[in-house]
Parts: sequence; structure tokens; C-alpha cells
Amino acid sequence: MNDITSFEIIGMFSEIAAAVSRNSHWLSRLDTVAGDGDHGEVMAAAFMAMEHQLAALDPSSVTPARVFDMAAETFLTIDSASARLYASAFRRAGSTLPGRHVITEAEFNRAFEAMANGIIAHGQANAPHKNMVDAWQPALSAFNAARNNGGDLSTCLTEAADAALAGAEQDPLRPDPLPFAHPDRVMDPGCASAVLIIRSIRYALQD
Repeated sequence: MNDITSFEIIGMFSEIAAAVSRNSHWLSRLDTVAGDGDHGEVMAAAFMAMEHQLAALDPSSVTPARVFDMAAETFLTIDSASARLYASAFRRAGSTLPGRHVITEAEFNRAFEAMANGIIAHGQANAPHKNMVDAWQPALSAFNAARNNGGDLSTCLTEAADAALAGAEQDPLRPDPLPFAHPDRVMDPGCASAVLIIRSIRYALQD
């Protein structure tokens, strides 16, 4: 994939919405130990609200930057710390993109880096237990390493997704595995949703 249009970016968010919605019950079950037990419902509601908004668009009428901005605006309407964190991340990603209807892989790379840094900047790894930073931080490191080695976008995203899953390693306080993980591995809900999001980006934008 050399050029990326708003059609692909909208499709990317649709892929994320579908994955989070499919796994919302598991995400919420993971959230019952130390949280409110609603992480899956909150994330699914945010992404589905955004999906409904984007579904009404003509992709040729918006730029990729505007799609990210619309995602940020939608997430800001959700009363959740996780949603606000992703709103900031999407806003940062959109701010790196030019106001064109077609962007390059290199421009998307910068958007992905800005999105990941938006999560990392507002969080803290292992504080006091694993959280979404523990998935996004290794994902970004792997993404950049693959890019520096000459990898294309698909390769970089594959490395990022694998690193996110590895970073979201077992937390002994959370006894419930997710369907995409090793059966003996359990995750923090923020880590789990981060893995779903990064995997969905990879699936949507792979060659």
C-alpha cells in the first residue's frame, strides 16, 4: 500500500469498531477486578458512535486528517478516561497529516507515532498494574524499529501488533483470558483493547 485515502482510514476505524464490539464482554469482564466492569461497553459505544458518524460520509468529501479529528470529537463525548485518552491520541494523529485526500505511507507512519505517543504521554507503564501504555509503548518501539530497517507499513504494523500482545503479558490479579490470547495469559482491559486496536489497524491497512 503506497497511498492511503480517507476510504482506507474510515475502513480502519470500522475494523476497530467491529473488533472492540465483538470482544466487549470479555473486555468488561477483565475490568471487574480493579475497575468499574464497563471498559468493553464504553469502548464499544465510543467506536460504534464514531462508526455511525463515519458511515454517513462520502469518503471523497473528507481528508484523512478530518477523519481522525471526527474520531477525536466523538470520543470526547464519552464520559470515560480511556475515551478521553484516545480522543487526545486521535487528535494528535490528525494534526500530523496534511490537508490532502490522499496521504503517503510515510505520513501515516507519523500519524501512528503521534497516536501512540498521545497514549504514552498521558499514561505510565505498570502504574500500579499493567495498563494500555504497556501495550502501546512496545508497539511503537517495534513499529519504529521495523521502519528503520526499511519495512513497509504492513510489516511495521505486524511488528507493532506482535509487540503489543507481548507487552500485555500476564497480570496475576486478572484471572480471565481473552479469546485472542494464549489460554494461560490474562490482561489488563486497557492492554487488551489496545491489542485489539493495533491488530485492527494492521488488518485494515495490510497489503
